[in-house]
Amino acid sequence: MVGVLKKLLFVIIVLTSPIPVLADIDLRTATVQDINRAFEAGTLTSEELVTRYLARIEAYNLQGPTLRAVIVVAPNALERARELDRERAEFGPRSPLHGIPIVVKDTVDTVDAPTSGGAIGYANTYPLRDATVIRKVKEAGAIIIAKGNLDEFNLGSMGLSSIAGQTLNPYDLTRNPGGSSAGPGVSVTAGFAALGIGTETGASIRSPSSNSSLVGLAPSQGLISRAGLLPISYTQDRAGPMARSVWDAALLASYMRGLDGEDLFTHASLGKIPEEPYTSFLSKDGLRGARIGVLRDLFREGTEYEEINKLIEGQIGVLIQQGAVVMDGITTGIDLVKFFPLARASTEEFTEAFRVYAARRGDTLPYTTLQELVDSGKMLERLMEDYQEYIDEGSTEFDPLYLAKLQNRENIKKILVEIMDRHELDALVHPFKSLAAPPLGTGDRGPRDNPISAITGMPALVVPAGVNSEGLPISIEFLGRPFSEQVLFRLGYAYEQATHHRIVPETTPPLPGEEISF
Repeated sequence: MVGVLKKLLFVIIVLTSPIPVLADIDLRTATVQDINRAFEAGTLTSEELVTRYLARIEAYNLQGPTLRAVIVVAPNALERARELDRERAEFGPRSPLHGIPIVVKDTVDTVDAPTSGGAIGYANTYPLRDATVIRKVKEAGAIIIAKGNLDEFNLGSMGLSSIAGQTLNPYDLTRNPGGSSAGPGVSVTAGFAALGIGTETGASIRSPSSNSSLVGLAPSQGLISRAGLLPISYTQDRAGPMARSVWDAALLASYMRGLDGEDLFTHASLGKIPEEPYTSFLSKDGLRGARIGVLRDLFREGTEYEEINKLIEGQIGVLIQQGAVVMDGITTGIDLVKFFPLARASTEEFTEAFRVYAARRGDTLPYTTLQELVDSGKMLERLMEDYQEYIDEGSTEFDPLYLAKLQNRENIKKILVEIMDRHELDALVHPFKSLAAPPLGTGDRGPRDNPISAITGMPALVVPAGVNSEGLPISIEFLGRPFSEQVLFRLGYAYEQATHHRIVPETTPPLPGEEISF
């Protein structure tokens, strides 16, 4: 029965794909749809695809612009590609992810490559089993090609780790790439893989997606399992797709989602997600008749924010042109920017969340407690004091400030959902960031960090919205009700198809012979 359902899922996805056309596309722009067309045309194999991605990693990760987006390449990537090619020839593809290479943030457990969290003390350590999301995408035929660099242990916003150094922004090598999922973001936009899997506690999927002109989804809390993810927070952590198109992000999310007994937060998704893949909801006319509210609370005030505010105002005009009913002036009546610190309770949960993760890793970790890791000194020096503070703080189970933050989250979520219900809105839109990528060495937070999705657990989709006057990518964010991913993907896809704002970085040009033909 399971096999029949998988085949049906594949047929549905194929039928919802646009009709293929003859084309030559380079690896910086090739989508999963493009790659599958080449597979079907017989002009490309998974082995050839992996070989080409590995050549780009060799050319641009530690050479050329020295992006430092990849920590380690999976040693079994080519062999897995060959196996999947043989399987395709004999039985056909398992799904549209069959033979598709993915770069995974190095806080997501994989048996294909080490999981270090970016810390030297955990270098070259392999978990005993895959994270749930990795198991799911591998069952669909995906290939884990590499582990992406990050802010060590997710604690940062600039893409810096002790094991791999500073990830660079391929659009401007002097700028912050966004964190903490910097490596997957840069890898996907630079053409090191077709897709990326990131994680976030605040904005760590969406920030690097925005800085790398990608589509990124922060899913509803409870949609995608966190089992096997090196955590910060058991109430805010999420995993999600990073992709070059909305269709690709919707595809990957379709295979990442679902109930998992190792993460009982996923119980909240039961009966609330469609059986069909998210790609089946996509249409170029997806904005026609949609009701969208403009959340003015997240348009920051000040002359330094005028440029991006104006750019996003123009994109709201696009929504109207595409047939959406836009209701402007939506507000919670609260200064949300000042409210954010009163609802962020993540590092308070770090010590306990790490204890659970370390137990899952068992003897594969040379240091099984945070205290042992701090005492070893094999980590970023600037984090040691913070780690010690988290350890010394102990349990916050009865801390009134912590409990108040949790209640604040519920309150703001209730307010936003009630506003959407009252005005019958499909989604809210706003600038994802009020400023573009800052210089290296500067945190990508404050006006560049919009945690409204993180503190509410509501899903948010960022889609490229153009560039600022310095040529740096910016994004628009679609915020939805819990478990409304199919709506966000529908709106985001229609917007993307009307604008085509994604740009490719000039620092990672095509290598000879890497084009995909179909």
